[in-house]
Amino acid sequence: MRLEAVNPMPNTPESVIADMRTSGLARWRERLRCAMKALPCLALALLLAVPAAWAKETAPASGAAQAATPELVWPSPPLQPRIRYVGSISGPDDIGYKRGFFRKVWDFIRGEADDEHIVRPMAVAVDGRDRLLVADTKRGRVHIFDRSKRSYAFVRGSKWDTLRLPIGLAVDGKDNIYVADGELNKIFIFRSDGKFERLLDTAGWLKRPSALVIDRARQRLYVADTPAHDIKIVDLTSGKLVGTIGRRGSEAGEFNFPTFLALDRHGRLAVTDSMNMRIQIFDAEGRRISAFGKHGDGSGDFSAPKGVAMDSEGHVYVSDAGFDNVQVFDETGRLLLFWGTSGQEPGKFWLPAGMLIDAQNRIYVADSYNNRVQIFQYLGGRDAR
Repeated sequence: MRLEAVNPMPNTPESVIADMRTSGLARWRERLRCAMKALPCLALALLLAVPAAWAKETAPASGAAQAATPELVWPSPPLQPRIRYVGSISGPDDIGYKRGFFRKVWDFIRGEADDEHIVRPMAVAVDGRDRLLVADTKRGRVHIFDRSKRSYAFVRGSKWDTLRLPIGLAVDGKDNIYVADGELNKIFIFRSDGKFERLLDTAGWLKRPSALVIDRARQRLYVADTPAHDIKIVDLTSGKLVGTIGRRGSEAGEFNFPTFLALDRHGRLAVTDSMNMRIQIFDAEGRRISAFGKHGDGSGDFSAPKGVAMDSEGHVYVSDAGFDNVQVFDETGRLLLFWGTSGQEPGKFWLPAGMLIDAQNRIYVADSYNNRVQIFQYLGGRDAR
């Protein structure tokens, strides 16, 4: 509610003005009388404004917006739908996070309220408690959205180092959080409660990490070392480097700036081989088992391949920042489906980046320049066409 300025001397007669000019006491009495007239108006304005703010706190998070949004599915009817739009998260309000009125005022004074909103999401992860983690390169933090508890937290670094360019993100079986910083060229490890644990010892073998993925069954951390043109394999128990996949080149098993990683339930590793414009897939022993993709503007081609993910049925999903879409392939590289185009509406993208598919086949896309993470649901069916 907008508070209008109160005229301290409404309709003041000339006789009063004359008295005020000649009597200091009368002047102060008149000011007091006008102030008393204004006081009920101010009190009423506060009573109207404060409950409105409180009412907003108890409203369901984005319920009205979701109710007004028609169901989006791909492909469109009458074809059988395979992908359904679920929603998006741009900040704590989208998960029903509640802050009291005075907490809002305090956060506004400290300038922290805006920091809670996603600006440039690059990577996403989901932990064992179904918390959504988002690496935000612009904020220099990892957002943690606890959807079941409707709470928000974040990690920003340690007392020695503050995150500058968090671009890689992974979670192990104990919900420890691994963050690759592409500017500091370090890998941070945080406990599940967000407390800094340690830095991974990468001296002598890491140039610049860009993506992380963890094989929990085999206790391995895969690190895409982009300028080294290879994938490093780290033993989680010892923290030591135990292997490397690839080298620079365009032949089978070689890379030209690998940027994003994904792992399926069988331990197969998918790598976005960005400058070779392809996706390469390796088995748990590091042997290449397939590859597909080429540069072009046709169906199934790549313009700027980014995030990669795999669902429970073996389909491979690739976000493309050039086409502003997501393409879905089978294990052999046959295009099955794509959705999205340039835009800000639900289901559209603006430079999509990292991807993740969780155990429930929910698809998370870091929609980087739309400042959000979009969530979709794979509906099932071997052939997504």
